[in-house]
Amino acid sequence: MDAYAKQLGQPIDLLRKMERVCEHLVCDAETHFLRLGPSVFNLVHLYEKYHPDVIQLCDISGNVIKFSDISKVPCPVVHRMSDFWPYHGARHYSDVPPQKLDLAEHLLKSTIFSGHHLPDMRVAPSEWLANALKDDGICMIRNAVAWQANIKPRQRPRQPLRLGFIADPITLPRKGFLNLSRLLAEVSHRWGKIAIDLFGRITPSEIPDIPGVEVKVHGAFSRAQRSSVYAGFDILLCPSRLDNSPNVLTEALAYGVPVIAQSNTGMNSYVTPYFGALIDFYGEHSTAVTDLVLAIEYLTSNFAQASLAALDYVTQELCPEVIGEQYLDLYAKLVSASRQTSYLLKGD
Repeated sequence: MDAYAKQLGQPIDLLRKMERVCEHLVCDAETHFLRLGPSVFNLVHLYEKYHPDVIQLCDISGNVIKFSDISKVPCPVVHRMSDFWPYHGARHYSDVPPQKLDLAEHLLKSTIFSGHHLPDMRVAPSEWLANALKDDGICMIRNAVAWQANIKPRQRPRQPLRLGFIADPITLPRKGFLNLSRLLAEVSHRWGKIAIDLFGRITPSEIPDIPGVEVKVHGAFSRAQRSSVYAGFDILLCPSRLDNSPNVLTEALAYGVPVIAQSNTGMNSYVTPYFGALIDFYGEHSTAVTDLVLAIEYLTSNFAQASLAALDYVTQELCPEVIGEQYLDLYAKLVSASRQTSYLLKGD
């Protein structure tokens, strides 16, 4: 059930917009702490209507469900997390919980999530996210990605080498493009002429002039355009510090595109040396440049093997069938434990 479709055109949709405006005015676009009206879905009513064995929460917010309902349904509840919120604060992308209770945190605890009523299991798509919460009741299952059997591995990089960067908007701070653009001029000086294709929204005044680098802006793209997007560059750059598992990374791998990603993030759970590299884009400038150049040299010198390895990794580790089996195993264990607990409580 899709919360956006459920509330579209309804009075509750206006409340959701009012909540977002208030959050923007008080804090920023990535802080969620307010519920002015009822949740979109009532878990108790859903259970009474469908009698599910398991309730799976996906990309939810505190406005989609009422967290206290979790303890009222007699079946296991699983939440696949997409970021840190709400389990250690109102900020979607903050790996460090706030040290003191400010207004946003107070309202979060008052209106959305008090810290109680946890799901029976939370699923983190990366070890980084699971470890950051440091709680029991968390397991790691990677995100699945759709793939097409007719995608062939790349054979050789282009000249000039075409790098790809995807974010919407492109200059979203946590995505790291501004920092990346400062590295590329020196990378070009040491490597040779390179090109970077930017996909996402950006104003003309924000487009950097990088010596030795051809910068081409394409704008945002639709799902139907993914194949042509990923076919357009040789290596995807993912310098984001706070993404637990960017969809663009797994999609790139599904099209045989090698990746260079930020180390010590959720991307560590997805990138191996066979088809990618993990570096610190935010370290000391000269070190970051050197690491980026070495990563480019390594991937381009083993380009065909890296592209093939990316496709093999997707089909063997990230395809929906493999990830689906992991979820089914989790559901079976939770349902079995739930029924055993129910049996003991009844004393039968």
